[in-house]
Amino acid sequence: MITVRTSPAYVNRVRQDWTANGGVYGDGGVYALVPSNDPFAQSGPTLDLTFAGNPTDLLTASTTAGYTLNTFFTPETYQIAVPYAVWGANGLEQKNFSDIVTFTRASTGTYFNSAGTLTTAAINEARFDFNPSTLAAQGLLIEESRTNSIRNNTMVGAVAGTPGTAPTNWAVATTGGGVTREIVGTGTESGINYIDIRVSGTTTAALFFGIQTDGNTQVAALNGQNWNSTFYVRLVAGSLTNITQVNHVIKFNDAGGAPLTFGTGGIVPTSAALNTQRFSRLAAASNASTAFVAQLLQIEANSGAAIDITLRIGLPQLEQGAFATSVIPTTTTALTRSADVASVNTLSPWFNSVTGTLYAEYNIPFALTAASGPRVATLQGAGGAAVDELPLFIVQATGKAASANAFTGGVNAGRIDASASFAANTTTKATYAYASNDRAVTTGGSSPTTSTAAYTIPTITLMRLGSQDAAGSGNINGYLRRITYYPRRLANADLQAITA
Repeated sequence: MITVRTSPAYVNRVRQDWTANGGVYGDGGVYALVPSNDPFAQSGPTLDLTFAGNPTDLLTASTTAGYTLNTFFTPETYQIAVPYAVWGANGLEQKNFSDIVTFTRASTGTYFNSAGTLTTAAINEARFDFNPSTLAAQGLLIEESRTNSIRNNTMVGAVAGTPGTAPTNWAVATTGGGVTREIVGTGTESGINYIDIRVSGTTTAALFFGIQTDGNTQVAALNGQNWNSTFYVRLVAGSLTNITQVNHVIKFNDAGGAPLTFGTGGIVPTSAALNTQRFSRLAAASNASTAFVAQLLQIEANSGAAIDITLRIGLPQLEQGAFATSVIPTTTTALTRSADVASVNTLSPWFNSVTGTLYAEYNIPFALTAASGPRVATLQGAGGAAVDELPLFIVQATGKAASANAFTGGVNAGRIDASASFAANTTTKATYAYASNDRAVTTGGSSPTTSTAAYTIPTITLMRLGSQDAAGSGNINGYLRRITYYPRRLANADLQAITA
């Protein structure tokens, strides 16, 4: 639902603050407090998009409080000033997400719903994700385009039995004797397709039991590329007794499929729910002869060890990139999830072209990659990114939690950086305030970083959410929890207060 926040009566004023005794303006004029259709006169913001949390006023104790755009994504609540409307006593009017936000994604995409079940969103359907462990709302998920190079991660072709038949394109191999392999079965847990594989017996030599999800010469790779591998893994029967290691491996091969280098790390699956146990491994190809990449799980034990373990393995994913993204189910071929693109395209009546403040809450669940600059929210003009815009974003090189630019006609007034440091998997509260030759940015209740450098405020035509353009470049690859717009430059003390 979208909530339109309004005030019981507008004050007849234009964008200036007023005293409690009745609208004293800089030009000396005094106006009575009378009903008006000026959205900038309300006591709250004019746009509030709330994707996660509670849609409360951020500065309820201040007469200068008042946003004109507020987006809150968990629970979903969207508020916008409405012209020519007398607002009700409760100050709220319900609307839909699509009334304010234009959202596109040229493919389906997955997310966890409020019950912790993996769910598929249709083409052009926004994903409001929930933490599968806590069931807490996380916000609007905005991701870049990615490809799952594993052709069959939904266990097509698997047949139960001893040894049974592995899924199509998979390979299960044993080095060392004395153990029996069994495909126990396949199924779905919390929306996650899985296969159960049992290994049992007493080893007669050192055991290396490998489960590889595609061929050694199937997924092309190049030297220097980053690749991320993920598996859902659960211990469903037996135990880890006498198992020396369950290894998660990324293997880089030459043109003939022979291994060159490995990215290896141990995992410890438990009996906890499958949707809470997604294991991620990052590796970079470091051999000039690299031509292919593969992923596998490997169970290891010493000679003479009695073992009995059944692992539930769900929706493996192998993607080029430095971090994992939402899972992409496949059956017969590699598939690509398109980028999420969101924007607010109608500025009237909430946007003030001469002064304003953006407030944002967001969470990026991984460390930033080198030279990255994910966008949080951007007030943008017809020239687009780095031409006409006021972006709130994050710069990996600075290590700060937020930064802000001011581009007009391709000329930047200069980047300003918040003093607080970026922290992965942590909700950040940030503000970017602008006025003529006056800008400020802050996060986490710290003192704002300000700039008085001369610049011309660009002509703004829309606000982008979580990316820098219509192609989804510069995506935040994380969660937007709230985007709020105030049609005035909040005082530095207020900027600190609302980000604390």
